[in-house]
Amino acid sequence: MTRTGAWIQRGVAGILLAMVLPADQATLASQANPDSSDLYYLVFLRPNPARTNISKAEGDRIQAAHMANIHKMADDGVLVAAGPFEGPPATITGLFVLKTSSLERAREIAALDPTVAEHRNTVDVHEWRAPKGIGDEYFRLHKEDPGMPDNMQSHPFCLLYRSTAALGTRDRGGEGRTHGEYIERLRAEKKLGAAGNVNEEELIGVLIFKALPAEEAEALVRMDPAIRSGALRFEMYRWWSADHVLPW
Repeated sequence: MTRTGAWIQRGVAGILLAMVLPADQATLASQANPDSSDLYYLVFLRPNPARTNISKAEGDRIQAAHMANIHKMADDGVLVAAGPFEGPPATITGLFVLKTSSLERAREIAALDPTVAEHRNTVDVHEWRAPKGIGDEYFRLHKEDPGMPDNMQSHPFCLLYRSTAALGTRDRGGEGRTHGEYIERLRAEKKLGAAGNVNEEELIGVLIFKALPAEEAEALVRMDPAIRSGALRFEMYRWWSADHVLPW
């Protein structure tokens, strides 16, 4: 669902400024307009290095159970988005975006997925402060028309990390402001579907582009002032998601 107006313009700058500001300033930035953001949990499904070859029948059984679990999480109201990743790199196989009570609860829910329980995947779970409304329009439309097709789309998906040189530093305030302004510009130009702060020591943010060509999205990321200065580094993926999931 598209959100417009000064309400969201103030909010996105606050969310993204927190990515590279010092911790005390980041808290203030992320609270600049709390009504524009929400707390989600990103669950990255990653290939288990110990996975062994299995038969097609066994793979089909696990995949069917995996899809049934996705539908159950959605019915339970904890899953707001999901979809597979397309490599390279082949370090993430899929994503769940959860709304639940805590990071620990998100890990418990993720561990119940059949691909995890049967040791095909491992999980990597992170708090994500991102725009309100992820999944809202999708579920509203599908409630009105249960037969509505998902119309899966491939979205460039960017993970932002502090660079090795920037780890432990606390003087990136200026870069944080220019970074936040640049991300707001991408949103205003309708390049982004969602973006937000992870606020960990290394992984600090996620940008999900609209269904753009991969080369265009990567070029836009490389133009980010915090990337150009070396304060941040990035990894690019392709994420398949149903239409109407992303709020911007």
